[in-house]
Amino acid sequence: MQLVFATSFVSERAIYALSWTLLHSFWQGIVLALVAGLIMLVCRRSKASVRYNLLGITLVLFVIGLVATGTILWQYHNTINSPHALEINYPDQVIAQNNEQGVGEGLVSIPWVHSQLNAFIAFIDRHTFLIVAFWMLVLGINSIRMGLDLYYLRRVTLYGTLVPNLYWRNRLEVLSVQLQIQKPVQFLESALIKSPTALGFFKPMVLMPLGLLSNLPAEQVEAILLHELAHIRRNDYLINFMQCFLEQVFFFNPGLLWVSALIRLERENCCDDIAVSAMQSKTHYINALVAFQEFNLKGSKYALAFAGKQKMPLLERVKRILNHHTYKTLSIMEKISLLASVLLISSLCFFSLHKSQAQSTKENRITSFTNVNVSGNGTAKSPQILFLQDTNGKTYSIKRIDKQVVEMYVNGGKIAADQVNKYDWLLKTVDEQIAKDKAQAERDRQQAERDRQQAERDRAQALKDRDQALRDRDQAKRDAEQAAKDQHQANLDQEQAQRDAHLNQVQAQRDREQAQRDKEQAERDIQQAKLDREQAERDREQAMRDREQAERDREQATRDRIQAEKDQKVMEDIIKEMISDKLIKDKKSLTALKLDEDVFKVNGVKQSDELHKKYQEKFLKIANGYRTYSYRVSGN
Repeated sequence: MQLVFATSFVSERAIYALSWTLLHSFWQGIVLALVAGLIMLVCRRSKASVRYNLLGITLVLFVIGLVATGTILWQYHNTINSPHALEINYPDQVIAQNNEQGVGEGLVSIPWVHSQLNAFIAFIDRHTFLIVAFWMLVLGINSIRMGLDLYYLRRVTLYGTLVPNLYWRNRLEVLSVQLQIQKPVQFLESALIKSPTALGFFKPMVLMPLGLLSNLPAEQVEAILLHELAHIRRNDYLINFMQCFLEQVFFFNPGLLWVSALIRLERENCCDDIAVSAMQSKTHYINALVAFQEFNLKGSKYALAFAGKQKMPLLERVKRILNHHTYKTLSIMEKISLLASVLLISSLCFFSLHKSQAQSTKENRITSFTNVNVSGNGTAKSPQILFLQDTNGKTYSIKRIDKQVVEMYVNGGKIAADQVNKYDWLLKTVDEQIAKDKAQAERDRQQAERDRQQAERDRAQALKDRDQALRDRDQAKRDAEQAAKDQHQANLDQEQAQRDAHLNQVQAQRDREQAQRDKEQAERDIQQAKLDREQAERDREQAMRDREQAERDREQATRDRIQAEKDQKVMEDIIKEMISDKLIKDKKSLTALKLDEDVFKVNGVKQSDELHKKYQEKFLKIANGYRTYSYRVSGN
């Protein structure tokens, strides 16, 4: 039931490969820890950067090994589930019997260990879904915690921050240049942190506790800044984030967690070395370490704090700086754990090699069956007939009723009833294989049923898609028709605009001619009334005012024409809206219309307040205030 539920979301093949990859990560993590312990012991007098790089390489190889393991298990699951001929091998008890009879030597295995290993493998195969489900549950919880930590870091950078004074901002730029950091580094003081912190990869940032810059000597502050800038130069924030991701995925793997903790220790040591080298003074840096011991509180593990999250005491950190990179790399418990891991890996390798040798010898000594035929259902009316033939040509013919052997022949010779129990191993192996084939057939039937149901869903979806395509085609046709109508209307509007422009030109020409005539008349008046110059001057001024008034009248006429066009457009929109609201059938059916602030009548019929309000808000209000729209067909 669990497997059927799981395969509805994730394939059985993926669940199998993932569960066994997680289990294989245990021994791979032990190997990783052994290699890391060897690096720490051999390189204890080397620089911290050497140990850090070697530990990082081992962690990368561990991830590559896990990817390779998952790929192999994926392919292996496909192989063991592919249809193939029935292949039955003799069990280890037969090998032991053959050894007692002198058939071979050196094939004695450890039955109890092998049985326990087989039982363990069978148990894991039965509970792969539960293993993956539990892993995903814990991973989901860890992911939520990881998201909350990252949100906290984001909040720290946005709230309660202040920009330090100009002196320290300039000092940070100088120290960045000294450490050859190419990216611009933002420098802020924060009221939400207790220890100096470096975070960010694309936009790096250094956060200092609020008030710390003024409470410590300048040499110690520069030591702190150099340590945090060393993290930024080494891109430790990104690498630390990847480490945290691996720790969330392999939360159950003590080897990986231990190696990751070692990498964090060496990362802090590397930054200590860079800061000491840049300052050229161990004293100031050690004083800064001692001053910050009180700030060594727990914070977000995704940030890189000056105090660190290390298990190494402050004294060990100071001793390492004073003794030129040499310090006690592993504790007594860590060495004991590594020794126990070596013994465990050796034991597993011994049993695996022993089993491989026994299996190889067994395959050389014992032949497989090349022909297996089964008929009948095992009832009295239809007895089960088994016919087997091995690679040496030896044949077995067995007749069973209710799983009890009635007759048995070996190479044509009948086996006595009291001798049949010697071949129980053969019958047990055949029954197990038949049961596996039936289970596989049932799984194939269930998969075929799921495929059939999926095909039905796909067919139904295809019909829906076809119907949607037809609707889309009809809509496209309607859109094309509407576009043609819009183009036709645009052409009509363009023609009307051309006619209006021509009329405007004609009117302007007339105005110019009239102005010319007025000018000529004025000149005649001046010549005619030389004696009455003042009166003529007043007449000329009046003529100028008349021309200005005429120009204003022409402009007013133009505005009136534009307003009339707008009113006509509004009336057309009102008619379209009334047709849409089914107040009239078409434009021809409209005989009378009245729309003002008080009433809305169509063909003499007063409309509802709701329609009145709708048309009043939509059409009545224009730029110059409220208007009354009336429409009446002549003759009605």
